[in-house]
Amino acid sequence: PKTSPSPSLSSLTVSKRRITPSHHLRLRCRHFVDSSRCHNHRSSSQLPLQTNDESETSSSDTKAPSNTNQSSFVKYGRPQDITSESFGPLLPIAEALDEATGGWGLSYADLHPATPRTTVGRVFLATNFFYAAAGLWLGIQGDWFYGGLTELAGIVSFAYHYTQLEFGKNRSEVRLALLIDYFCAGSALLTGGVYMVQAGITSVPIESLVSAGVAVVCLSLCWVWEFGYPYIFWHSLWHISSAYTGYLVGQDHLSR
Repeated sequence: PKTSPSPSLSSLTVSKRRITPSHHLRLRCRHFVDSSRCHNHRSSSQLPLQTNDESETSSSDTKAPSNTNQSSFVKYGRPQDITSESFGPLLPIAEALDEATGGWGLSYADLHPATPRTTVGRVFLATNFFYAAAGLWLGIQGDWFYGGLTELAGIVSFAYHYTQLEFGKNRSEVRLALLIDYFCAGSALLTGGVYMVQAGITSVPIESLVSAGVAVVCLSLCWVWEFGYPYIFWHSLWHISSAYTGYLVGQDHLSR
């Protein structure tokens, strides 16, 4: 019988090389890497796809916050706390004012970070004493009616702005004080207007007209910058200029 040929020396060398430990270790490492890639591919394929709505939501969350330098009316819309518990017998008037102005009439500025205990808040409240000084002087000169109305306007204005500084935004207590301030300030302004009509507009001292114009401009700018420190600045000037205007109009009325 024929016998199979014995393996050559070169083939034995190859066989020995194939089973060397280092070669075996390389094969195991390659197998581990391939299996890891396969596992990662399966895991990534099982992840849920992000929809357009989710991507828009996430991008909107990362956007910068909106500007907070706005009035309470712009930020929060029409007041929702005009109730009988808040306004009592003044509720019909508050509702009529709210309806006529579309909610703007009883909105007010958020004066944060100023409070009645900060320096800015105290200076702001102190500007109401110009009304007290003007009213007292007019009363001493003989016009206690107009002087008393000016005094009352200053007291109520102080109370309104104190609650505005103390309670902050969207509070019924502040809206009630604002409504009462409308009555008192309106009475003083109406009386001053009657005095000017009685004297004749052409006979009113030019200083009174200039002061009145400055007061109106300052009050208008309060509604342009109806927040924080800008409001406090312009409304403080409104207090000073309107009190001075009332004093001048009263003095002119007493001199006739």
